[in-house]
Amino acid sequence: MPDIAAGAFLTTEESLADEKVVDMDPKMRKLDPDTTQFTTMTSRAPSRPATREKVLWLEEQYVSNVVTVPAGGYTSGAVALTLSAADAPSVANQDVLRNMRTGEAFLVTAGGGTTALTVVPSWGPVASSAGIAGDKLLVVADAQKQGADLPPMKYSQRVLGYNYTQIHRTVWNFSGTAAAIEMYGGREPGKEAARKLVEHKRKIEHNGFFGAREFVNAGGDDVTGSAGGLIEFIQTNRQDVNGELTSDFLDQFLATVLAKGSSDKMMFTGTTGAYYISRFNRSGQGAFWQPSNERVHGVQVDGFLSGVYGTLIPVVVKKEWSNYPSGDNGYNGDIFIVDMSNIERRPLRDRDTKLLTNRQNPGQDRIAAEYLTEMTWAIAQEKTHGLLTGIQ
Repeated sequence: MPDIAAGAFLTTEESLADEKVVDMDPKMRKLDPDTTQFTTMTSRAPSRPATREKVLWLEEQYVSNVVTVPAGGYTSGAVALTLSAADAPSVANQDVLRNMRTGEAFLVTAGGGTTALTVVPSWGPVASSAGIAGDKLLVVADAQKQGADLPPMKYSQRVLGYNYTQIHRTVWNFSGTAAAIEMYGGREPGKEAARKLVEHKRKIEHNGFFGAREFVNAGGDDVTGSAGGLIEFIQTNRQDVNGELTSDFLDQFLATVLAKGSSDKMMFTGTTGAYYISRFNRSGQGAFWQPSNERVHGVQVDGFLSGVYGTLIPVVVKKEWSNYPSGDNGYNGDIFIVDMSNIERRPLRDRDTKLLTNRQNPGQDRIAAEYLTEMTWAIAQEKTHGLLTGIQ
């Protein structure tokens, strides 16, 4: 090799590769920001530590005053009505029932509390007519006989809600050499720890919406608990849009959801659901959408939706759901309406999110650490929440 290389001038390619100073922007450009709003909200709200792997809560409601005519209906002038086993406890002897479709009223004379009622048809001025399956009968009130004994009591059965704790672990592991190397944007494992915290929060966020409730004890060390999320608990106020979302459809749905529970409702939706909500103003369907950057429960929301009862509902757009399909094949079009007063984050005692270091085995030339959380969700009074699916 010659000591001197002769040439007219030196090009960039004639320099040694490792001789050049790298022009590196120290700022790390992230594809997806941290958008774990639901986890942040529930973390800042009051919560109680769980003391075992299964959490329980009690729910109750007033005695139902609406019952449904089952399959088969009834004929005009019928003196017997059949109820489902679920509706039977809501009706007692001497109750007045009114079919809300036909207007006909009935007086219950026997069979109260059972599925087979004896009734007086056409109680009042409205003539008898046939009832069809699905008709709704309003339990108006009782009409007791003069001097009668005490009527039987209607008792609303309490419901036991439950969920299981789930262990979330997010780990990173570097060799001692990799941890000692100087890098743009900071050294490892510090950079990875920041990334893993976001990933860990996303796990908890996904669990809150889409978790599956299950507990399996296969014996020995083979025990696994899994916390159910909103998608499993919400059953009553759940509809498949099966296409485009209109303001009328959404407002009618909100009329049902907002009728129960508190006014502290939040809406969480993917980008497909947000698209339909935001375009209401542009398509002559009324001023339903108000973009905003205000904060609710300590988290910035994307806007407010005007619902029935004069309610403004904060809307949070879950941008990361854009990675999922829309319609019936995925969750990007789903809209969750959540009553925040009936949601509680329940970390297991001494097992809330922790950074655990020095997790490598003795003798290993490594640096290992993890974030660990064991927690569950108390999702009470599922009728106060709502879920729209199938928006595409």
